[in-house]
Amino acid sequence: MKIYYQTDRGKLYFADNLEYMKTIPKNSFDLIITSPPYNFGGFNRNGRKKSYDVYSDDLDNKKYIEWIGNILVECARILKEGGVMYWNHKGKFENHRYKHCFWVIDKCPLWFAQHIVWKYPSSPDVAKIKWYPRKEDVFYFTKGKPKYFNEDMARMTDVWDINHQEQNEHPAPFPTSFAERCILASSKKGELVFDPFIGSGTVAKMCEKLDRNWRGCDISKEYCNLTIKNVENEREQIKLSYT
Repeated sequence: MKIYYQTDRGKLYFADNLEYMKTIPKNSFDLIITSPPYNFGGFNRNGRKKSYDVYSDDLDNKKYIEWIGNILVECARILKEGGVMYWNHKGKFENHRYKHCFWVIDKCPLWFAQHIVWKYPSSPDVAKIKWYPRKEDVFYFTKGKPKYFNEDMARMTDVWDINHQEQNEHPAPFPTSFAERCILASSKKGELVFDPFIGSGTVAKMCEKLDRNWRGCDISKEYCNLTIKNVENEREQIKLSYT
């Protein structure tokens, strides 16, 4: 598959993630960090409805679960023995009922090691018929016994208080500090990190900063170009820090 962009540390593919992952040999990655679309059908940002570039995010629920399940199976195949995956997801409130996302655990062939709560101070969801939601779920999966964990980070606990309000042109990014925490906790310098929903390139950007190698893909050319922009900005900052 043709590389869309690359640095001395990483490669970006403008491609459907399932199609790309099927070209990857098994046991290729040390760490996977990702957050898929939540199937909300769009986002409320500053009072206006926004959506992904080329993905409707409004699949039939059975088809959505099947699609995510197929991606989880591929992630498990291409993760190395002893590797780790951080999967950020969120349930949704629909017709006055909450639909949780814990089905992800059953769909993933990896070992489910821990449920992490990502807590943040605010969100666009302020419907006055329920308590304002201020958290998302992070599922910590391992392929057998983890080969590495930074024990100095264990005291951060399984509740991550991370502000998610950063300037970003992508409609649904996670913060740089989120990616940084996962990378530092579960990989060593020079290891290979993968994000199958690379979006604005947060994982790639932090890999450049933290001396990890990376791979990523996205079905949107707009988001691939946004990844390039953010990675190049990070690389420029790294150069400036050495001058």
